[in-house]
Amino acid sequence: MKLNNYGWGLNQMLIYCGILLFFLVIAVFFIVQLSNSLGDAIKSSFSENITYQTVEQNIENATYSYMEKYYQEEIGTGTITVTAQNLIKYNILTEELLKPTEEKVSCNGYALVKKENDVLVVSPYINCNNYTTEGYQSWRLGE
Repeated sequence: MKLNNYGWGLNQMLIYCGILLFFLVIAVFFIVQLSNSLGDAIKSSFSENITYQTVEQNIENATYSYMEKYYQEEIGTGTITVTAQNLIKYNILTEELLKPTEEKVSCNGYALVKKENDVLVVSPYINCNNYTTEGYQSWRLGE
């Protein structure tokens, strides 16, 4: 690069701005990834209070993971029952995530999985000492 009294040319300025923009985009990407992972960790450490809705959400999220990892068959028009005990057996869910703060023991539960418009729909149901999800069917757990 030859220096002169006129400074940078337009071509050089555009090249340097492009390089700077490229590294700026990469930095923003990694900052967002880091903040998301730290945010989840901070939220979980501050929110020790597990509600019944949290237990239902835990079963729902674990069921999506289970279906993605272990269920390779076509669902078709039927409905599949995935029990919380099965999710624990496959190390996708833990007993602690099934125990609301108000309860001393973990809840029983299951999720119904069906396919609507080629999208998996998961509906969680739980039965605890003081709470039962509307539509809970005990026969699905063999009770």
